[in-house]
Amino acid sequence: MNTSKPPMLHIVLLGRLASWCQPALARRLRTPHSLTSIPDLARLEDFTAELARAHVLVGWPLTDALVARAPHLRLAQASGAGIDGLTLSSLPAQVRVANTFHHEAAMAEYALMAMLTLTRRPHLCDAQLRQGNWDGSCIWGETPTLRELRGQTALLIGTGHIAREIALRARAFGVRTIAVSRQPAHSAAEPFDEIIPYAAWHDRLPTTDFLIPCCPLTPDTDGLINTAVYTRLPRTAIVINIARGRVFDEQATFDALHTNRIAGAALDTWYRYPATPGESCHPSRLPFHTLPNVLLSPHNSAWTLPTITGRVEDIAYNIDALAEGLPLRNLLR
Repeated sequence: MNTSKPPMLHIVLLGRLASWCQPALARRLRTPHSLTSIPDLARLEDFTAELARAHVLVGWPLTDALVARAPHLRLAQASGAGIDGLTLSSLPAQVRVANTFHHEAAMAEYALMAMLTLTRRPHLCDAQLRQGNWDGSCIWGETPTLRELRGQTALLIGTGHIAREIALRARAFGVRTIAVSRQPAHSAAEPFDEIIPYAAWHDRLPTTDFLIPCCPLTPDTDGLINTAVYTRLPRTAIVINIARGRVFDEQATFDALHTNRIAGAALDTWYRYPATPGESCHPSRLPFHTLPNVLLSPHNSAWTLPTITGRVEDIAYNIDALAEGLPLRNLLR
C-alpha cells in the first residue's frame, strides 16, 4: 500500500472573489499546499515567481496568457461557471480545466423576484403610500392596472442549470416557460413547458412576457438582445439580464426602456464596473439609473452564502483529487 504523502501543491488565487475565499479553502484542503492570493490582477508582475511555480490557478477570469506564465500548471480551476478567456484546444496537454456552479438557485430566485417586482410594483406602491397617496387602491373601485404572473409566458434562451431552476420556480406561479435550445432533440423537456430550436426564438417574441437569456457570453451572443428583438417584443414585455452585460446591446436596451418600447427590465450584469472597492461608478455610459422602469442590482444575483460555500467545496475537492489521482468535478478537459 502506498503511504507516501501527496506532493506539495502551489496554489494561486486570482482576483478578489477567489482571494476572499482563501480562509475557507485552506480549512477544507487535505493536500499539503501553499496558497498565494493576488486580489488585484493589475499587480501580476509582483507575483511572477509565484505564478512560475503554480500547480493550480483558481479564479476568474482565467486566460491563455495567465496559463502561459505557469509552466508547471496542472489545473486551471474557474471560481465560477465562466471560462471565457481560455482556448481549451490550445492549452498544454497536462493542464486540466474545471469550473463550478451552485449559483443557479440564487439566480432563479432573483429572476422570480424581478418578475414579481416589475409586475406588481410593490416598491412604487410603498413609495406612494409613504406620501399618503392611495392611487391604485381597491377602495375607490378604480380599474385595476396590476397584472399577475399567472398565465404569462417566459422565453428562456438556454436549457442549462439556471434556465431549469427558473422554470421550476416559474411553474409554481403559473408561468409558462419556453426554452430555446440549439439541440432541442437532445434537451430534456422537464421542467420546461416547451423546447424550441434556436432558429425559431425570434418568432416567439410577439407572445413573450418575460425574456430571460440564460447563456454564456460568446461571439454569437454578444449583442444578442438588440433593436430587432425589442421591435418584436410586445410593449408589456419585461427583460431580465442575469447573463453577461454585453449579451444585451447597451444602446438598444437603453432606447427600448427610455421610449417605453418595452415595459421594464431587471439588469444585474453590466457594461462598466468600479476598479476599486468604494469607488462610485454608474454601471453604464448611458443613464440607466435615471429610468423608472429599470430594476438595477450590482451583479449580485448569485452572490449568496450557499453559492460560495458550494463553490469552495468543489474547488477544494478538485485540488485534493488532483493530488490523489482521482476524477475531478465539472472537468471541461
